[in-house]
Amino acid sequence: MSTIVQRFILVLLFALAAGHAQAPRLQDAPAVSATIAAKKPVFAGACKACPWGILAKVTADALSFYGYQTTICWVCWSSFGPRQMGDKTKPVTPPGALDNPEYVEPPPDAVPDISATSESNLIDAWNGTGPYAPDGKQRRNYRVVAVIRTSTYMLAAASRKSGITNLKQIKDRTQPTWIVGNNPIIFSYYGIGVEDLKARGGGIMPSNASREKRAAGDVFIGTGLLANTPEQRLWYEASQLNDLVFLDFEEPLIARLAREPGYQPATVPLALFRGIDRPIPTVMRPNHFIYVRDDAPDSFAYDVAKALDEHRELFQVQLEPWYYDPQTVASSRVIPMHPGALKYYRERGYLK
Repeated sequence: MSTIVQRFILVLLFALAAGHAQAPRLQDAPAVSATIAAKKPVFAGACKACPWGILAKVTADALSFYGYQTTICWVCWSSFGPRQMGDKTKPVTPPGALDNPEYVEPPPDAVPDISATSESNLIDAWNGTGPYAPDGKQRRNYRVVAVIRTSTYMLAAASRKSGITNLKQIKDRTQPTWIVGNNPIIFSYYGIGVEDLKARGGGIMPSNASREKRAAGDVFIGTGLLANTPEQRLWYEASQLNDLVFLDFEEPLIARLAREPGYQPATVPLALFRGIDRPIPTVMRPNHFIYVRDDAPDSFAYDVAKALDEHRELFQVQLEPWYYDPQTVASSRVIPMHPGALKYYRERGYLK
């Protein structure tokens, strides 16, 4: 080999080495969860008769058609699921959770891969507000896979024997007033103060009150539908055990409530509960999210979206009236959709 050729090869090798050293390194792909890789994802749900537990079961059943074996955490309710998902922590059993064994099981020893909660709850976790404010941080690693809808209405009612026909009467009422439920916006609008209630011998009904005592309250405020879920059963029970008068909200209050994330104007239908003798304008919380973290593989999010769509009949046979709407399944105004789910919805024509 001639000297000229040798020098050319040395120069070429030096240039290639220098170019390789200067080239930007590709970002390492996020590690895939071992449970997802094994097609055995862990779902942070809620109790077996709870709304998000029902969504967990529907998702698990739908994924089973595609070779997945899903493990469900039946105690990842309330603010637990979003925290465990965002922080990648293993679920633990909340105090007293196993007192009703027909509803729960001990949690799996694994970090959840997927979860379900309401739009309003996940936005609070995303922004670090509401029940997540004490954590002192935002959790921005959620990605929505599907938006599933139901009809959970904001309601107000009073016991007929209380004589209350408008919530504004509570502020100046001299008799003891026991209120079941609480909503800071409604309380503020009508000038209802918890300490004022206590000073007159009433207050907020304790959450651990018996079924009969809870149903015997004077006023009931909160979201509800006709289902005997732990979250909604107070309306189911009170409307049967008490003689309720359902109350109207003023238009300015409805407008204020509708500005809250996850809420929109609605009308309570006639006869939804015993005592509802007319349609009542209000707001409802329709959207609930099935979501993953941003490190979930596109293929997994795609499979979940596909499974829920192709087996949407599973929503029709549940305790709560869930429904799958192709026009809104990919509509999340605050928290981003997962790109794998978006790929499926675009293929189906649900998104342009």
